[in-house]
Amino acid sequence: MDVSVPTLRYFSVLAQELHFGRAAERLSISSPSLSQQIAGLERTVGGLLFERTSRSVTLTPLGAEMLPHATRVLDAHDDLTAWIAEQRTPAETTLRLGVVAAGAGPLTAAIMTAVAEIPHLRLEMRRVGFFDVERELLSRRVDAVLAPAPLPHDQDVLATAPLWTEPRVLIMRADHPLAGRASISIDEVRDETFVAVSGDHADAIAWWTVDPRPDGSHPRLGPRADDIEGLLELVSAGMGVNIAAASAAAHYPRADLAFVPIDDIEPATILLCTRRRREPTVAAFAEIAQAEARRARATADGGAAAPRP
Repeated sequence: MDVSVPTLRYFSVLAQELHFGRAAERLSISSPSLSQQIAGLERTVGGLLFERTSRSVTLTPLGAEMLPHATRVLDAHDDLTAWIAEQRTPAETTLRLGVVAAGAGPLTAAIMTAVAEIPHLRLEMRRVGFFDVERELLSRRVDAVLAPAPLPHDQDVLATAPLWTEPRVLIMRADHPLAGRASISIDEVRDETFVAVSGDHADAIAWWTVDPRPDGSHPRLGPRADDIEGLLELVSAGMGVNIAAASAAAHYPRADLAFVPIDDIEPATILLCTRRRREPTVAAFAEIAQAEARRARATADGGAAAPRP
C-alpha cells in the first residue's frame, strides 16, 4: 500500500516531539487531525506505532523500526524537491540562519557581509533558544545556527564546527559592588546567586555557571529564563548574576547592567551547526563562515588578514 510523504512527515515529527500538541503546532494542523492521520497510518502498517497514555507518548518497537525508513524517504523527497527547484529557475534561494544569544559576536557581521557573494541568496535570520538548536535544524525551520558550546546534540545527525572563541563576562546590576572592576576572578562571586538557562541539560548549565568551582564548591542557582532577554531582565531585577560570552555587552547594552570580564575561566566557543547532510547552499555558507573565522583569528593574533578567495 502507498503511504504519502505528508503522512510520513506527520509520523516523523510526532516521533521527534512525542507530544501531540507540540507536533501538531509544528505541522500547522490540529491535534485531532494529527491523531486521525497517525491512526490511519497504523491501520495501513498493521500495528501500533505509538503508545499513548494521558501523560506520555512513546514509540512502540514497531514505530522505532519504521522511523529510520521514514527518515530516509523524507530526506530523499526533500533532496529531490530542492533539485527540481534548482532546475526550474535560477530564482532566489533562502538560507535561514539561526542565532543563539549574540551568535558569533563580532564575527557575525563579517559572515553576513561575505555571504553576499553567494549568487541568488536571500538570508533570513531567526532567534533560536539555547537548547533548541537540534530541534530547529531537524524541523528545517533553520538551515544553520551560530550557537555557543557546549551544545547537546546527536553527532550522527548534526555537524558542528568551532568558529570563534571569546572571554566570558559576569553580568550584574550597574550598582553591584563589582560593577566598576576591570576584571574579576570566579572565586570572588562564590556567594552570588546565578540565574541560568531553563532546560534539563545539566552539563551545559554546569559549564556556564562554572560548577564545580576550583575549590570544589557549587554555585547557588536561582531563577531560570529560556532566552538572553529573559536572563537580562532577571539580573536587572536583582534576582542574581549571569555568566555570558563577552559579545553580549555589545549586542545587549543596557545602562542598568554591567559586563565585567572573568579572567580565570575557560572562554566561550561559538559553533557553526548544520544538518550533517548539507544542501549545496548550506555547504557554501559553511565554507564562507569558516573562511571569515580564519581571517578574524589571524587578525586577532596579530597577523595580516588573509585575502578573501
